[in-house]
Amino acid sequence: MDFTERLEMFLEGEMITVDDVRNVNNILDMFKEKYGVTLTEENASTFVSHVCAAFYRYSAGEEIDPLPEEVVNEVASQPTYELSVEVFENIMKVIEKPFSDVERGYVLLHINNLIQLLKSEGEWN
Repeated sequence: MDFTERLEMFLEGEMITVDDVRNVNNILDMFKEKYGVTLTEENASTFVSHVCAAFYRYSAGEEIDPLPEEVVNEVASQPTYELSVEVFENIMKVIEKPFSDVERGYVLLHINNLIQLLKSEGEWN
């Protein structure tokens, strides 16, 4: 299942903008084109929700606390971390709103979790 309903709900609730929907779709397209992975509600709903929340915070000027150092170190120690950084950099190329340094930590965490999930389900080679 795709993200149409989720994005429409976030749009109606004014959590995201039309530009954010386009950015999310750009991310989804990038995963498919660059990595051969189709993100769906079933495998990536948490990731997409967190990206939408980050876009909302950017638009609203909201700041969040950085990830605790021990979490940053744990994420960086994962075997999928370098791939997560690559994916993050590719995401930054296809979106119009940059993620702050603080958001970067959270997005990397969610990318890392997503890749690990997809690998465990045989959806990422």
